[in-house]
Amino acid sequence: MGVALLVTAWIGRQRAVAAAATLNRGQGEFLLEAARQVLRGASYPLEGAPFDTLLEQQRAVGLRYVGVVDTTGRALVEAGSAAAALPAPERRRDVGDTAGPREPPPTLTAAGDRLRIFGMIRLFPPGPPRGDERPRAPGARSRPPILVIEFEPVVARRLAAEATRVFVLSALVAAALLAASFVLWRLSIRQEAIEHRLEQQRRLGVLGEMSAVLAHEIRNPLASLKGNAQLLAERLAADGPERRKAELIVHEARRLEALTGDLLDFARSGPIAIAPADPAALLRAAADEVAHEGFLVRTDGAPSSWPLDAARVRQALTNVLRNALQASPEGKRPEVSIAREVDGLVYTVRDFGPGVGAGEEKRIFSPFYTTRTQGTGLGLAVALRVAELHEGTITVANHPGGGAVFRVVIPGS
Repeated sequence: MGVALLVTAWIGRQRAVAAAATLNRGQGEFLLEAARQVLRGASYPLEGAPFDTLLEQQRAVGLRYVGVVDTTGRALVEAGSAAAALPAPERRRDVGDTAGPREPPPTLTAAGDRLRIFGMIRLFPPGPPRGDERPRAPGARSRPPILVIEFEPVVARRLAAEATRVFVLSALVAAALLAASFVLWRLSIRQEAIEHRLEQQRRLGVLGEMSAVLAHEIRNPLASLKGNAQLLAERLAADGPERRKAELIVHEARRLEALTGDLLDFARSGPIAIAPADPAALLRAAADEVAHEGFLVRTDGAPSSWPLDAARVRQALTNVLRNALQASPEGKRPEVSIAREVDGLVYTVRDFGPGVGAGEEKRIFSPFYTTRTQGTGLGLAVALRVAELHEGTITVANHPGGGAVFRVVIPGS
């Protein structure tokens, strides 16, 4: 709409300019004819000030000078003041040529801030003509005098100025429309993102409630099953097949315990307890919990204190570090660092695995999404939940040297 308005206003302005040019020519020819009417029946030589009344009558519409000049530019009679020296106008054919009188079309030229128009006139000496012959002024057979009009295009300028104002106003309105459209587009994109996030949180909330219920219902029977299986394994012979079966039950029960623990961690939605904590100590503790000396930890750029929920952040770091350790080949330690940046406190974890597939940068943080044969797929989802509770972010990208790089950002309060 803004572009259409701008184009329409521009076309209107161009048409107004063209109309102003036509109006100028029409006004010049009108003033020229009015001056001819004043001279109608006048005799040569001209006497007095025949154009003073015409000048006063037409001053409001821009008339500034009326004069009769010879072809050398010398004024024979005039009213008003010319904007510049009057040139000797050219003519195509004199009135006295044998082929008959032919007057060239009026010439409209610029004279400073005025317009100047030339026209031919006929003056006769005193006394009636004889027969059909119309005597001419002395010397006028080959060089008759010229009528000169100078006027300011008041009406045309007013028209052009109004068209320009309309165009400028239209341009401002178009710019405002475009700006409003951009703002509304940005707001709609943001609103869609907010709605998508709210819907995702609603789904996660429902999933978390269901997971919490299942975890609580499974946990007690599972603990009883594991305890009895452990007791049974202790009473069986160490090298017997029944012992191996009982130990398998214990192993699988522990896996189920880990799953229920992850479900409960994911379902936790209570408020976080923000308090000053040592972010470097949290990182070292999380690394030691996952694998002692299994990471290359750098804490040189860490601040001494940062407001955060220490327990939740440690949990998130533990999940990210465990994921990095599982992705890296044996003998290759993932690199972990911490620094204070513009966005806030940033934990960076780089593994040396195959990296992240195209289009999986956000999908890997979805609950129960995993590319491994074992695992719940909740570790990174829990880390994302912790980061969002701190109004932070967690992102992943492939490193140019191979592997994936996770960035956990915790903004300051």
